[in-house]
Amino acid sequence: MSNPKLALIPSGQKATKVYSVLPNDGTGDFTFARTGDATRVRKDGLIETVATTVPRLDWLNSDCPNLLLEPQRTNIQIRSEEFDNAVWTKQADLTVTANQVTAPTGELTADKIQRGSTINTNNYLQDTVSKSSSAQLDVCTSVFVKQGEGDFFALRMTGTYPNRVDAIFQFSNTTLTTSVAGADFTVTSSKVENYGNGWYRLSVVYNTDAAATISSTFSPRGTSGQIDATDTSTSAFVYLWGCQVEEGIGSTSYIKTESGSTTRNADVCTDAGDANTFNENEGVLYAEIAALADDETRRDISISNGSNANTIRFHYSTTSNTIRFQIRASNSATVVQSFSVTDIKDFHKVALSYKSNDVRMFIDGVKVGTDTSATIPTGLNELSFNQGGTGQPFEGKCKDLRYYDTALTDAELIELTR
Repeated sequence: MSNPKLALIPSGQKATKVYSVLPNDGTGDFTFARTGDATRVRKDGLIETVATTVPRLDWLNSDCPNLLLEPQRTNIQIRSEEFDNAVWTKQADLTVTANQVTAPTGELTADKIQRGSTINTNNYLQDTVSKSSSAQLDVCTSVFVKQGEGDFFALRMTGTYPNRVDAIFQFSNTTLTTSVAGADFTVTSSKVENYGNGWYRLSVVYNTDAAATISSTFSPRGTSGQIDATDTSTSAFVYLWGCQVEEGIGSTSYIKTESGSTTRNADVCTDAGDANTFNENEGVLYAEIAALADDETRRDISISNGSNANTIRFHYSTTSNTIRFQIRASNSATVVQSFSVTDIKDFHKVALSYKSNDVRMFIDGVKVGTDTSATIPTGLNELSFNQGGTGQPFEGKCKDLRYYDTALTDAELIELTR
């Protein structure tokens, strides 16, 4: 197999720049932009804040980094690390002790949350925040939890009671179980992420009722049960850190808040290569990527002439768990084919090989489609994490992105994407 003409295997970056491995003259480097700070997981597993315009190479649960590109999100939960603060209402028998263990940042900022009795209504803490509108919205609530005493941790997200989502996490088998009550609330997805050192980030994505607010409620438990169920333990406790309530489908990287909500702005990564990089007659676009969420929003990676009128690209389709391959020439779609995958949030290896009248598409070592009538666009001069121009920016994780300036054989493409 020939070497790629351009290759991004995330390993190096500086402010406003993501370095490509090939070529080494700088023409393959990506331009990066983001106003404001953001967080990532370092190689040692700790969360750290990176400054404005700095790309994020994220190591969460991986032995190699991925380039993390996220949309704008706002954490509307204030005092996200301060459960001892007065904004968090504590019921009569619940005790919060600040700064008891090391948080996922490596700092001594995680709080101890402890029951004081078996009484159902006396052993939880709660805060209520305002949504952007009193309409049904997609919301994700997440929190970091570490086991103390007791095998269970219960959480609840409530609109107008009894409309709510209940979730119960069991430490011994790392299972998060969700249920809904009342009208209108639905659960879209839930997730448990292991952050090491006993820390788990629990995330629940749900669609709310038309209440103007969302309440988040937490309770440590010795036995299974919802936050306001009687428990057998009078002393169960957990450590908590980093509560996040964000509007949108799927959890994104942690955003710290203090006295007010905090917004992390979108990552933008564009403009690698030039007119001498790309072969208009033939080539291969390859990537190993994972979506942040299956939210039916298209997110593109493309070779283009700086607009979406002339582009070779793949993107996450508007259809759930679907990857679409597309070639457009002179603003006319000459190839449009879509293929289902099991979970679009998992990493998948995808490749699109193109020649005039010979287009082949591969996903995870399988040839999934062909086209024998394609017109290849002209004027290609950049590789970007968007559809060409500025629209449909990619939102996800990228472990590997390559461009070959010659078409590869089926055997080579199967091996490349396996």
